[in-house]
Amino acid sequence: MENIELFKINETQTFRFYQMPKELFTNPYYKDKLSIEAKVTYSLLLDRLELSRINKWFNENGEIYLIYTRKELIKELKVGNATACKIFTELSKCNLIKEERLGQGLPNRIYIGKIKSENIEKVKSKIFRSSEEEFQEVLVRISRSSIQNTNDTELNNTNNSYIDSKTFFAEKVSLGNEELNNLLSQYGKEKTAKIIVTLDLYKKSTGKEYASDYNAILNWVVNKVERDEKKQLIENKRKHTYQNYSQREYDDLENFYDIGGN
Repeated sequence: MENIELFKINETQTFRFYQMPKELFTNPYYKDKLSIEAKVTYSLLLDRLELSRINKWFNENGEIYLIYTRKELIKELKVGNATACKIFTELSKCNLIKEERLGQGLPNRIYIGKIKSENIEKVKSKIFRSSEEEFQEVLVRISRSSIQNTNDTELNNTNNSYIDSKTFFAEKVSLGNEELNNLLSQYGKEKTAKIIVTLDLYKKSTGKEYASDYNAILNWVVNKVERDEKKQLIENKRKHTYQNYSQREYDDLENFYDIGGN
């Protein structure tokens, strides 16, 4: 086995790279509709696009095209003809390529579609709605658990395995009975639900896992929720102040609150 040559801290990368847009993996419109082969192919086509620009391959509307056949794709990706056709179909359905037929025996012209960025406000709205719905669901689960614990007092005193068992209060967050009771006694139902939802959304978005969700909550989630609550309070004060002060006075107050939040 050959020795592997590793990068050292004083070395720079000298490779040539294909550009692979991150949104192919993050935007729901593309990430679940395109195979990894289709995503790689789009990157290959983007690389060819610059060559077409240099060669001045464009139509009467100024739209750049390139020539890239399925045979070339088969050779570059080492895939079969059926897979190559499937890749072109996937890209076409997502409006990432458009083919123009030139006639029998001639290769198609391929036009590259721009990636559509997901509307940020739409994403925020979607996240807000989902977190609000989850918040209500978590509240219901907490209430049910509290009722069950009250009804099963005798069982709690005699069955340690029941006490130590974990219950999922959100898709990614589980807590033991004693852990939940500790949070409820310290923060109440609504704040405990908010804490659970915050951790759940974080775990979903990052793929992060913890040996103990309860320890994660104590280590950083509570602090984050309280910081967010403070920011929201400041923002509400800003909005209220803006209605009662001149713009100059409002700017001064904004600076005041920014300093207070640090």
